[in-house]
Amino acid sequence: MGKSEYELIHYETMQHLQCFIICISFRNAHIHRAWELGLVLEGSARIRMRDESFQVGPGDLLLFNPNQSHEIASLASQPVKILIVQAAVHFCGDYTPTLRRVEFEQVRVSEAVSAPVLAVLARRMTDTARSFWSGEPYSPLYCVAQVCLLFRDLLLRVPYRTISDSEYSSRKKKADRIDRITGYIEEHYYEPLRLSDLAQSEGVTTAYLSHFFRDNLNITFQDYLNITRFEKALQLIGDPGLSLLDICIECGFSDSRYLNKLFVQRFGCTAREYRAQLGQKDRLAGVEQDKSIPVSERMMSREEAQAYLEAREWGTEKE
Repeated sequence: MGKSEYELIHYETMQHLQCFIICISFRNAHIHRAWELGLVLEGSARIRMRDESFQVGPGDLLLFNPNQSHEIASLASQPVKILIVQAAVHFCGDYTPTLRRVEFEQVRVSEAVSAPVLAVLARRMTDTARSFWSGEPYSPLYCVAQVCLLFRDLLLRVPYRTISDSEYSSRKKKADRIDRITGYIEEHYYEPLRLSDLAQSEGVTTAYLSHFFRDNLNITFQDYLNITRFEKALQLIGDPGLSLLDICIECGFSDSRYLNKLFVQRFGCTAREYRAQLGQKDRLAGVEQDKSIPVSERMMSREEAQAYLEAREWGTEKE
């Protein structure tokens, strides 16, 4: 995504609210400060979190709390498509100030509610997205109303607990630290990077930061760094002007053998074979090779997302 794995959310269309459809082959472990509701539209994926791992498919509804680490990996050769509705933690804070301290205990909403209720929630999400993208007069009012109803339904039907002020403050400090260390990795992934360097910059021991990574991102520091480098390599692999050695150097890999190992783990082929497959696909399609191929995830444009929902009549069930 070209940014920190602490996902920075920009509310360009409306304050406190964001809607988009994302196509994901793999999304590294990440967290964000907003509530994130995800409706699986097409495909299947495995969600990995700190304490659990599970599969989702079309119609599944997911609810991630702010600062809740999660990894998404498609289970098929095609990306999984997910409609995302994100709401800032201070959404409607003037009316429900305790909402920011609510922690839902069920990520898979589809397991906590009945099929009719799930259909209603899915329709609220798709109606919100359609209005969000429409640009029609007063559409923000409709979006806010639908999201308020979403939270009302979730609070009524999905188990949750209210965290204390001290716990809220502690979580914010953790989130700030994750923001700093993942941002540092994003800026310096191509350099020799050691956990001890990050620990020194944070004023903590290497052992503490190692446990901090595992506890909050469900991954080791070295694995996180390697995945970040690998995602950067995927963005460069389609450039015929770069050799595999060039890509290794630009992405911080000291040995091309390790890059090949990651390609075999992810795609079942070496980096050279993967590049050849990309070139063959482009020749068959009769198009010029793209020099930056987003193979891990892609966000649909507003027009594409609108057309996708309309063509499949998602969320048209009647309450």
